[in-house]
Amino acid sequence: AHVDAGKTTLTEQLLYAGGTIRSKGNVDEGTTQTDWLEVERRRGISVHTACAGFDVGDVHVNLVDTPGHIDFAGEVERCLAVLDGAILLVSAVEGVQAYTEQIWNALHKMKIPTIVMIHKIDRVGSDGL
Repeated sequence: AHVDAGKTTLTEQLLYAGGTIRSKGNVDEGTTQTDWLEVERRRGISVHTACAGFDVGDVHVNLVDTPGHIDFAGEVERCLAVLDGAILLVSAVEGVQAYTEQIWNALHKMKIPTIVMIHKIDRVGSDGL
């Protein structure tokens, strides 16, 4: 998804719900599992793709948390080949961005099953899409 759609926050929530971490990290506080580089913690953005996982019964789920800035599009595109499925986040505040469409087109071209999730619908400025 585009920058600030909530990819890392969703990853933290899933890792917490899956029992991998004992407390949820926060992007603004620099305490998330997948943003571990100093620049990521300081700026509150992902600059590299990170993988983390959890188990649901007998199934192991690998999460791939990708950067949202267009500057790191190559990083995102490189990881698509390993995906069995994707969740494409769209912020209800910012709406569909050009980069979101670029990612959608790449997922479609590679025939990766994708769930589109509208995030941040509780935020001021959300138009409910």
